[in-house]
Amino acid sequence: MSHYILCNATVTDGQSFLQENCDIEIKDNKILKIGEGLGKRNIETVDLGGRLVLPGLLNPHHHLYSALATGLAPIGPTRNFQEILDNLWWHLDKTLDGESIYYSAVNGLMQSVRYGVTTVIDHHASMNAVSGSLDIIAKAFKEIGVKGVLCYEISDRMGEVSLKEQIKENINFWKVNRESDTLRGLLGMHANFTLSEESMALIAKEKPVELPIHIHCGEDAADFDYCRRLGYAGPVDRLNKFGLLDKNSLLAHCIHLSGKDYKLLNEIQPRVISNPESNANNNVGVMDMEKIHDYVLGTDGMTGNILGTMRSHFLLRHANIPDANRVLFQNAADMVASYIPNSGTLQEGSTADLAITNYRPVTPLNLGNLFYHLMFGVQGKEMYMTVSEGKIIFANNEIKTVNEKEMNTDIKKAVKKLHEAYYA
Repeated sequence: MSHYILCNATVTDGQSFLQENCDIEIKDNKILKIGEGLGKRNIETVDLGGRLVLPGLLNPHHHLYSALATGLAPIGPTRNFQEILDNLWWHLDKTLDGESIYYSAVNGLMQSVRYGVTTVIDHHASMNAVSGSLDIIAKAFKEIGVKGVLCYEISDRMGEVSLKEQIKENINFWKVNRESDTLRGLLGMHANFTLSEESMALIAKEKPVELPIHIHCGEDAADFDYCRRLGYAGPVDRLNKFGLLDKNSLLAHCIHLSGKDYKLLNEIQPRVISNPESNANNNVGVMDMEKIHDYVLGTDGMTGNILGTMRSHFLLRHANIPDANRVLFQNAADMVASYIPNSGTLQEGSTADLAITNYRPVTPLNLGNLFYHLMFGVQGKEMYMTVSEGKIIFANNEIKTVNEKEMNTDIKKAVKKLHEAYYA
């Protein structure tokens, strides 16, 4: 359908309006109109039966390469953060090849679409398959039908030759996709503690000024301690000293920071991404919301479910999330629009990206209590429908852009090979 109307819904952008008994007219990839009585014309209609409609959701920090890791056992102890990396994630990413990169991305994106996510910012690693890896992931994005901002996480783990290859992979992908309407690039960095002074200097030298970074920042105390041993106030300070920090930088976690780090965050205002479920899983601590007020929520590869992640965040914070609607909708919309113009929100004239929940409110609903309807009504469950770029890409419990049954068969074959290689 290139021109159709979604009828009989409760519609909100999560920020400025919430309207019941509402219709949405979509033509090609744009929202033409939002209002009552739009369906009384000779245009194809879809009756949503009173369901709650939200803007398409953003996952600003994902690791799609981990999407086939379910059931993998670490190859050694995981008593601390470094051992978790060494004995699970870094061993996995060295096992990935072109096939498993592709099917990991497809599987992770299919899960994301089921939960209403229409834009994913991915942080990739495949240490023995660097060159061309972002193009492989981009292929999966195009096939599933969602928008993406991609990067490769640079680290020293595989030596200087690989480091230069990783830098090149980021810059090449960014250059090729600078004008794309659905895919963009960033410069990925794993973390301060996996990059030497020489490597940071090389990254600073090679990085185009207008290319923002995406990095794990102060996730664990090891990152903070590493920066302090080198003479910096903390991980944010180190990034700033190398000229890598600006308002478009993406800093994931931001848990273990110094007073100067917090001051720099307030002055420069990079985008902070909190990942509460991952932080709990790795036992690394929680972000200080008294010092960091503006942030967005990511999953750090744990899941594709952003509303479920917000519910975890809500419960882990003892049901106290100041400005929750701003975090979930306004901050996410601003981030999406900064990469993909005219996207990120639910307004007339904007790109038609919608998350249509399976929730039909029976108690009073308004912007003031919307968040509680999301937490206790929607509950992070799968969507009824997901619309991306005006196309219905998920409905009736089925991905519409690929043959899901055949794809799952291919994914299982790739998983078997990947898991055998992981344990070899």
